[in-house]
Parts: sequence; structure tokens; C-alpha cells
Amino acid sequence: MEDHRLGDLLRELPRERARPGFTARVLNRLESAERQPAIPRLALAGAMAAFLAVGASVLVDARKEAAEAAQARQALRQIRAEHLRLAQEVRDLSAPPPVVYLGGNEKVDLVLDLGKVDGSEGATPVVYHGETF
Repeated sequence: MEDHRLGDLLRELPRERARPGFTARVLNRLESAERQPAIPRLALAGAMAAFLAVGASVLVDARKEAAEAAQARQALRQIRAEHLRLAQEVRDLSAPPPVVYLGGNEKVDLVLDLGKVDGSEGATPVVYHGETF
């Protein structure tokens, strides 16, 4: 339906009218509300007590969350330390052994253990370099 047609139909509807005395009743209620105290003291005290209880509850929850966050951070530090330890262990296990196979025959194999040779710390056998293949 077109917008201007809808507007025409809405204008043709009968207008609503307030009942007789509506304005006088509303004004009387406003005047009587002005004479009465807005909030009784007992209700105000109850509202303050509820507010304080909610505030205390929020503080307790915040402290619990802070303690849980501290525990989570401590657990994360432990997990990271364990990860580093395990990573070092994997690196140690995957390092080539300090042993060089020199050759041999059906009866004897000649092997040189570089860990037992003086001055060979950090030496890497040629057979472990990628360029030899």
C-alpha cells in the first residue's frame, strides 16, 4: 500500500476523546502527591540496606575473582615452566650422539666417542652435517 494512501486512511479514523473530568482527576492526583512525603523514612532505610547488601556482595565477588585470577596466573606460570623444561629435554634427546663411525669389517666396527676425546666439546661429526649427503 502506498504511504500517502495509508496516511489518508489513518486520518479518516475517528479521534479518541478523554472521558469527562479526566484533566481534573489528573491534577487532583498531582496535588495530593505533592502534599505527601515522596519516600517514607522506613522505605528509604530499607532501600539503603538493600543497596549496602548488594555492594558488599559485589565486593566479595570481586575478591573471589581476584583470588581465582591469581591462582590461574600461578598455574599458567607452572605450565610455562614445565613446557620449557620439556622442550629442553626434547632438544637434548634429539641432539646427535657424540659418536663417529670410522668403518670396519665383518668382525670389528671402529667407533670414536667424541665425548671422551679432550678438546672436542661442541664438535659435530661430519656425518651429521647436511652438506655430506
